[in-house]
Amino acid sequence: MSSKQTILVVEDQASEREAMTRLLRTEGYNVLAAAGVAEAKAHLSQAVDLVITDLRLGRLSGLDLLQYWHESRPSTPIIVVTAYGDVDTAVAAMKMGAIDYLMKPLKPDELLVLLNRYLPMRPQPSITDDEHAGVLGKMIGNSPAMRRVFESIKRVAESDSIVLITGESGTGKELVAAAIHQLSLRKASSYVAVNIAALPEPLIEAELFGYVRGAFTGANESRHGRFQAAQGGTLFMDEIGDFPLSLQPKLLRVLESFTFSPVGSNEEVKVDVRLIAATSRNISELTESNQYRADLYHRLNVLNVDLPPLRERPEDIEPLVDFFIRDCAARHVRKPPEVSNDLMAFLRSYDWPGNVRQLRNTIENMLVMGGRELLGMQDLPKFLSSNATSNPTRIAPATVNLNDLEREAIQSALSHSMGNRTHAAQKLGISVRTLQRKLKQWEGDTSD
Repeated sequence: MSSKQTILVVEDQASEREAMTRLLRTEGYNVLAAAGVAEAKAHLSQAVDLVITDLRLGRLSGLDLLQYWHESRPSTPIIVVTAYGDVDTAVAAMKMGAIDYLMKPLKPDELLVLLNRYLPMRPQPSITDDEHAGVLGKMIGNSPAMRRVFESIKRVAESDSIVLITGESGTGKELVAAAIHQLSLRKASSYVAVNIAALPEPLIEAELFGYVRGAFTGANESRHGRFQAAQGGTLFMDEIGDFPLSLQPKLLRVLESFTFSPVGSNEEVKVDVRLIAATSRNISELTESNQYRADLYHRLNVLNVDLPPLRERPEDIEPLVDFFIRDCAARHVRKPPEVSNDLMAFLRSYDWPGNVRQLRNTIENMLVMGGRELLGMQDLPKFLSSNATSNPTRIAPATVNLNDLEREAIQSALSHSMGNRTHAAQKLGISVRTLQRKLKQWEGDTSD
């Protein structure tokens, strides 16, 4: 990546501004930082390749900056950051010219995926394939289950057919998609990712298929969607199980003909794209309850890669812990600490309802908040330390219902978060939307 690529970060919260600045600099970007709109305007004279701005900036908002910057430097892509529950403002920002948005709390992986898309000069890293070490791309696993996954990835990468990646939330489906792309004949072309669950439903059609000028209020110029952005390459659609029923016929037609009409247009656009989709939901069950079109499901499920949950491959936990410690330590510019034997024993025995994502978040929490040279049981986050106290070597017996375990973990996380769903989702390593879906699913359940 060229060191001349510069990102302007606009965030009024000092801790969040510094954390994002540190992450981007670790990734090799030049970073300019501003605490508000006035400071951001002062950087107009400098060469800025991309702007990331919070929407809430005090007296003047990110929308004010967006309008001003877009008028002065219309070619500069702008990503807006908004708190959960402020989706309407994010929609307004998109209509004013923002290219994308992210929800707080920010997840580094999601941010870096967007940067890979909107800063195309940044090369994709080459795939790492070391079977002896149990590594493929950014995935780690020496267990038989993960070796089968690695073999499946290599096989489907040789094809150009649609791939459906299935598995629980947090198992690493986005890493599988990236590995398939990097091993395919399309690796030199674009890799574009979109999370359906993270998009407000009114924006999904425009985001995927683009729109023409005047298509709706605020559409002051035409814009390409994700399908056109991925021309010649790969489009990864995460959480395809959340795709709105009303738009499923249009998606089905696109997958059959790879032609579509942008919003507000009658003209057909032809694209050459390989689709990789992923879901943490059981789409087969959704089709039975008429929440999903069976013909679309069968069109998506041509090739399948199924990811096992972390609790089914405990032998992979230790190498994952080692990798996350080294990775987090490098990002925080410090020496990797050691892990005590009792802590490692607990990490190996815990069920990890949030899977690899939850393990990674737990390691980062301990590394930042815990001991500098040795991590022990005292460094566990409160949610996990309560589990360790009640049952330090808890392993779920085969007779326990998985749904009950999941409900127990969610209820415990909500309790420790004083009912705050955003904080509970962070503790579990899942999205707020996934947490809400689980709670809604259990609303009418009186089996307890």
